[in-house]
Amino acid sequence: ALVGLLFIAIGALSLMCVFCCYRHLIPFMIKVVETVASVMKENPMMLAVSLLGSIIGLTWSIACGLAFAGAYITYQDSIKDSSRAEQYGLYFVAVLIFVWGAQVAYNVCHVTYCGVFGRWYYGVTQGAALRKSLVVALTTSFGSICFGSFLVALIRALEAVVRQARRDAQQDGNAACCVILLVLECVVSCIGDILEYFSEWAYVQCAVRGASFVQAARITYCMMTCANVYFVVQDLLINSVVNLGALFSGAVGCAAGAGTGFAVDGQQAAVAGGIIGLWAGLIAGGSAVGVLSSGTKTILALWAENPEPLRQKRPEIHAEFETRILGRLGES
Repeated sequence: ALVGLLFIAIGALSLMCVFCCYRHLIPFMIKVVETVASVMKENPMMLAVSLLGSIIGLTWSIACGLAFAGAYITYQDSIKDSSRAEQYGLYFVAVLIFVWGAQVAYNVCHVTYCGVFGRWYYGVTQGAALRKSLVVALTTSFGSICFGSFLVALIRALEAVVRQARRDAQQDGNAACCVILLVLECVVSCIGDILEYFSEWAYVQCAVRGASFVQAARITYCMMTCANVYFVVQDLLINSVVNLGALFSGAVGCAAGAGTGFAVDGQQAAVAGGIIGLWAGLIAGGSAVGVLSSGTKTILALWAENPEPLRQKRPEIHAEFETRILGRLGES
């Protein structure tokens, strides 16, 4: 009990430190979220896309879990007799397939949201914006989504294999190999985070311009450097908002699943229900609050290209973006 209270106290202190460091950015973030929320009110069916993405993500997770479990039970003896390198290869393929499918489901929703916000930004209101954006995500931009998702999945699968190799080296007592693999794991993890974050910005160009993933990556790089947008990105807390929303949904799902499991079949069922509820909550919550992230990135990316529409629609947000860039340029 004392150890648990100690961890809670450390977590509370860490949260207070983060709040003190970033509290001056909160008013700016509130204005951005209010703008995104106003577009969501005009297109409430975006939540239906979020629900559909959550269902697809959960279905993919269950399908992969059953397929991998069945394959392991069927070929258990062969897998145990295989070399460690072959086991790593199988693990790499399994993680690659799982992450790739999950990334495609998430990014289809992301590109759909970006299309809706892009149409709002330029005032293209003829017809159903959500339906047209979803059609684009599932047709002309689907190849770019699959390619970008594959690159992220490739790095995440490599990271998982390196992490497993490090654990094996730790169990074998090989300190030197463990240290090398730990450094390699950190490097691969950083590459994966950068690629995943950068690809989310690139998908904005796929949704709005219909560009390929490679072209979108070039456009995004130019936007971040030539338009000095990274000065504004540094002050955005949107990813923190999205992560906190997903964690809150996961906690609620975990509590609901554990309570249901305990009521049905005691403690063991409560543990299983809590795990299932946590996973379901994280997927559903991440998909729901992901609209905020997609909207913010789309508005900022389009503002970097042409600020006039935002100046007319939301002059206060335009002024905030402009002030932050000029302020950072003045500091440098």
